[in-house]
Amino acid sequence: MRFNFGLVTLSALFVASSAAPTAAVTDLSVVKDVTAKLPVNAVELNRRTNNVVCEKLRYTYVEVKKHTSVINSTVSSVQGVVSTVEKTKIITTVKSEVVSIIQLLSTVVGEITTLLTDVTTITGDLKNDIIGVVVEILVEILSTLNNVITTLKITIFELLGPIIFALLAVIVNLLAVLNVIIVDLLQIVFGLLGGVTGILVQVLAGLGAILGGVLGVVGGVLGLVGGVVGCVV
Repeated sequence: MRFNFGLVTLSALFVASSAAPTAAVTDLSVVKDVTAKLPVNAVELNRRTNNVVCEKLRYTYVEVKKHTSVINSTVSSVQGVVSTVEKTKIITTVKSEVVSIIQLLSTVVGEITTLLTDVTTITGDLKNDIIGVVVEILVEILSTLNNVITTLKITIFELLGPIIFALLAVIVNLLAVLNVIIVDLLQIVFGLLGGVTGILVQVLAGLGAILGGVLGVVGGVLGLVGGVVGCVV
């Protein structure tokens, strides 16, 4: 029996040509994937980055409240005269939670700092939202600490020791970074905090010259903050 090799060759070519479209469809998915990864325009990218700043601050506020809730819950059990042992336990708990808050603030400062090259000056509603969240974070921390020192009848330094300076430093860093992308943020924030000046005085009472020295030596933004704090202590 003789085989027609010409027919076999033609058949092979036909099969190969029939399979070609299937390969082409597969390649299209790759093309689509590459297209999806093309960069968006600069304006859209900046808008998204600006929103990320606000989202990170909101997340930080939620996390800060978890730690202040633990502090407030611990202090709420205090009734009447507090024994030395009980006071020591409360102070230990508060210090631990404040350190966690400092770590949260340090993290968000680092994250926002890495975004500075992609962020445009933030204005409008987003500016108001960010300032609102920042004020909420500060008031939450201040009011919580004020509650503790009032309940235990101690000073902020007796409560936190040198940790208070780490807390103040990271707050200043947060405000300084945000002031780069939000015009007049410092003035606006401290203006809004005017309503809780009494809490500031109570919390920072006793630090006076020490605080002024720590904040005043840096100058610039820190000098401004030191001046504002110096007015209320």
